[in-house]
Amino acid sequence: MAEDPFDQVAFLGFDVFGTVVDWRSSVTRLAEPFLRRHGVRVDPPIFADEWRALYQPAMERVRSGERAWVKLDVLNRENLETVLARHGVDV
Repeated sequence: MAEDPFDQVAFLGFDVFGTVVDWRSSVTRLAEPFLRRHGVRVDPPIFADEWRALYQPAMERVRSGERAWVKLDVLNRENLETVLARHGVDV
């Protein structure tokens, strides 16, 4: 009988965030009243895309060692503040 190639596997993981979680729609829906209340004239889906576009560059600064490790929540908050500031919201 042939040896099972998975006999020595202790863990098998999958990144399913983009498949299981609809981040963009949630951010779009929740950003709309906030943006309106603060007089920000940007379409919520565009706002969500602008925020998301900062994710990889922020992560790359950490991966490359340019920046010390921080929790993802910190990066997300900083990126959100960057996008809000671009649209004139005091952060």
